[in-house]
Amino acid sequence: MPSNASAKFYLLLVIAMVSWGFAWPSAKLIVGVQHPNVIIFWRFLVTAVSLLPVVVWRKESFRLPGRKAFFQVALGGILYTVYNQFFLLGLSSGLAGAGGVLVTTMNPIFTYVIVHSFQKKLPSAQAGIGLVFGLIGGCVLLRLWDLDWNSLFQSGNLFFLLCAFSWALLSMNSHSAGQSVSPMVYSFYVFSIGTLIDLVLALPFGVGNAIYAGSFFWIQIVYLAAISTTFGTTVYFFASSKLGSRTASSFIFLVPVTALLGSWFFLGEIPSFTTTIGGFFAVLAVFLLNRNPNTGSSLENSGTAQKTE
Repeated sequence: MPSNASAKFYLLLVIAMVSWGFAWPSAKLIVGVQHPNVIIFWRFLVTAVSLLPVVVWRKESFRLPGRKAFFQVALGGILYTVYNQFFLLGLSSGLAGAGGVLVTTMNPIFTYVIVHSFQKKLPSAQAGIGLVFGLIGGCVLLRLWDLDWNSLFQSGNLFFLLCAFSWALLSMNSHSAGQSVSPMVYSFYVFSIGTLIDLVLALPFGVGNAIYAGSFFWIQIVYLAAISTTFGTTVYFFASSKLGSRTASSFIFLVPVTALLGSWFFLGEIPSFTTTIGGFFAVLAVFLLNRNPNTGSSLENSGTAQKTE
């Protein structure tokens, strides 16, 4: 039986994963209200501001140990900006639930493939089965049997795939930076640099117009920034330190499920048969890859940096 302290962390992890999953329908609700660059700018700014007191509360140093760490956080800011561009472009034409399942299950699979390609390692038998299940899940999610370029763009799936790929690169970067920079400090700098990058991108689209966008828009921005990102990420990293990163990472399987259910509840998106079956195979693939003792470093970070989405 888990102790009361462990039970508390388990509960907090569930809440954090739900907050990550619900980020998909939340973003979908405002994707047409402002230009994507304007949304990203305000989300990044509010996130950076909300992370600041967390870093101070944890008494962590803002000092970056050398040029390599600065390069890593700068690259993280660029990659997270790119990720959010694909994230919102996919949501502008695609379904939040389907996108949430596709991205959150494909990004750890992409991470595994990229890491092992660089290391020139062959997967184990279990990991090989997991990759086959991941391929099957991806094909079903994309409805590969009736796919053409028009449907790939119209469904948002091309952007969701690019979203997952850019997140895989971000995961590798955050894992590398984590050798010298704490996760919360890394996240603070990533969002701060991302804010500056996207300010330049958002200026031509009237970045200040969002101030008059109404309370509903700002509720979603605060949710995406302070709740889904800052709260969810803080809880995840804190729980990881108490329960172990492998235990905490197993809760990431709740994200695609809650993205699907949240989109059904808030947006009325009824999950299709292909999304359900494809998601099942993709989740099974990530489960098999995550159980492989040789994949811990590459997959346990795939849902963080912070994820979130």
